[in-house]
Amino acid sequence: MKLAAALAALLGLALAAPAAALVKYDEGGLIIDGVQLLQDANDELSYYYLPQYPRLATKEDGETLEFLCVKYVGQAGKASGGIFHALVEFTLPPAQLAVIQSKLEKQSRGAKLRGPVPLQQATEDGNNGLGSFRVVSATLSDTGEGGFTRSLITSGRAPLAPGSKAVVAAMLNQEGATLLWDTLNAPTSDVSVAITAYYEAAVKAYNAKVSAEMDVVYKHFSRVANRQAGYTKMEMRRVTDELVRTGGIKIEVVDRSKGLGVDAGAMQGIVDIVTTKLTDLMFDADAGWAKAPDKEVAVEGGQIPGRQERGGFAKFFAGTGNQEYVTDNQYVLKKREDITRNSFSLNLSLSSTIRVPVDSSGNLGGIYADLKDDTRYFRVVNLADTAFEKRQVHFQVDGNYLDSFADTVNFVSVNFRKTYKDDHPAFTQSLMFTHDDIKNGRTTKSIEYPRLGAEEKDWRNYEYQVRWSVRDRPTVGVPTKETEWIPTEDPAISLVPPFERLVVDIDSDLERFKRKGVVTAIVEFATPLAGKPQIQRKATVRATDPEPAKVVSVYHDRGLPVGWRVIWHTKNGPVRAAPQGLQETYLYLSPPDSIPDAESQPAKP
Repeated sequence: MKLAAALAALLGLALAAPAAALVKYDEGGLIIDGVQLLQDANDELSYYYLPQYPRLATKEDGETLEFLCVKYVGQAGKASGGIFHALVEFTLPPAQLAVIQSKLEKQSRGAKLRGPVPLQQATEDGNNGLGSFRVVSATLSDTGEGGFTRSLITSGRAPLAPGSKAVVAAMLNQEGATLLWDTLNAPTSDVSVAITAYYEAAVKAYNAKVSAEMDVVYKHFSRVANRQAGYTKMEMRRVTDELVRTGGIKIEVVDRSKGLGVDAGAMQGIVDIVTTKLTDLMFDADAGWAKAPDKEVAVEGGQIPGRQERGGFAKFFAGTGNQEYVTDNQYVLKKREDITRNSFSLNLSLSSTIRVPVDSSGNLGGIYADLKDDTRYFRVVNLADTAFEKRQVHFQVDGNYLDSFADTVNFVSVNFRKTYKDDHPAFTQSLMFTHDDIKNGRTTKSIEYPRLGAEEKDWRNYEYQVRWSVRDRPTVGVPTKETEWIPTEDPAISLVPPFERLVVDIDSDLERFKRKGVVTAIVEFATPLAGKPQIQRKATVRATDPEPAKVVSVYHDRGLPVGWRVIWHTKNGPVRAAPQGLQETYLYLSPPDSIPDAESQPAKP
């Protein structure tokens, strides 16, 4: 568990590497187990690794490769071929990073591996380089006429950011699939992935170091030998002075300014001024570092320790008193040593960044030899297998009800469901017929569902639901409950609404209309539709109509009656006939005798 936690933490550090990290170019780099480590430009204990080469990406478990190679055999003699798909990443496995981190800490106490070196796309003339990520393969790249590859797709960008991956996908013809599989069995295959990128590194464009050290040594010796004889003194003085002056100036300059295009003229001028002033300061014997210290005064008469004049009492009374007599016969030695040290240091540095190119490539050689028996990566598929068989089911709006979309039906939708006995999830799909579909003649639509290996007796069975949206009424479902389905295995379904269509022929006695003074007759049909009774249709007959016959379509819920009545409009107002049930599909309209002839009708006030 501790190892797993360490790997997870290390991977987290790798993914969290700061995008703005800048590494050193001149110094601090290490190579551990063949992996180059670059030191952070601002933190000597932080290092970034440079991946060795692109490799196949893995899933989150760190073991399952994101790679697939499929051969397929066409159905009914159709063309065969293959599919190649792979995800590529440019990083190091967490286990390898953990080993490198351990070895890094042994070489430098406290050093940490912060993640990959921040890489950027290669550029060409200021534009993104087209070759920053490319597949190098004679088999996959030959997409022209007579080539082995029908199509090749890549993500186009190199996977330089932490956690990013690039994709390669290709569809091959039969020869290309066979050739590719054979090369994947060899130590070096025909599929390589090349990455071109760069990283930015800090480099010293100009560095000047001026240093100076100087020692001034002063030594002074004084010796005095006093010998008193007959109270006469002889003084002997010997003074030795020695000045040891040693000094040196060192100037070290590293100048890459011309190669990097950096103007370092001002910094060189500063170095020249400092060097001149420093030279004057070091060797100025009056006021500079070379000035000698004050000399020590030599030992003189009266400086002999203990020697003093005799007191007055002793002089008058010779031989009396207890004053001690100190002879002049003494040796006095004085030694003094002064050492003055001065030092000076100046460091002028001007840094710049350079783009360091990174060119790397990886090969998929030998992968088939290692994984050929693992169906996660290598498969052979027969497209004639029952798992790939499909069936179409057609749905058509019944032709007798097409005109209902003009004023009664908004739309009709179909929900389709095919269930399987094994672990396959149910196949579901929906379709819809609208007013525009019917108007433009799209009265038939189909749904195609897969067999997925179902047995012969089961795979044709399916279920469906129909929903009719009726104007100004609630949606009508067939079946009525949403949890119910209609099971069938029919290849075609006619969509008939859950209501009936009644076609009524209306014939009128227009001459009697005129004689009775009837201007207009309105026939109203009342019927329950979608469970809601109301006036569903009206037909208008005028005395001035050129033809006395009309045809009206009336929709009503199945098995329920239709009522109707006529409203006669005369110059004296409407006359409403009593409602009655519709018994026939033919109606003959003739004004009743209760309406007097027009000649005998009183004028309307």
